[in-house]
Amino acid sequence: MDFDRLVIFLKIVEAGTLSAASQLVHLTQPALSRNLKLLEEELGAELFERRGRRLVLTAAGRALIPRAHQIVEQNRLTRQAIEAVARRGYHDLRLGTVDSVA
Repeated sequence: MDFDRLVIFLKIVEAGTLSAASQLVHLTQPALSRNLKLLEEELGAELFERRGRRLVLTAAGRALIPRAHQIVEQNRLTRQAIEAVARRGYHDLRLGTVDSVA
């Protein structure tokens, strides 16, 4: 599953419309629609019902929200942990012995 598409999905949920979400993610509205369509195809479920210009979450869309938030949060925590290790400059030290010395 494409991480960026999950972020886009959450921005659409947050904004409520494709045009408002396109400003949040700095993509054109057609690009945003295409990413949403690709996510829906990948998941095999419609995430929104289109009612004119309004988008209404489907049951699948509502189910995806908490899981998408978890994935985004785990991504943030992973990046944070890796950056902290890189800043500290930890190094692995491996020692080896042979049985006859012990």
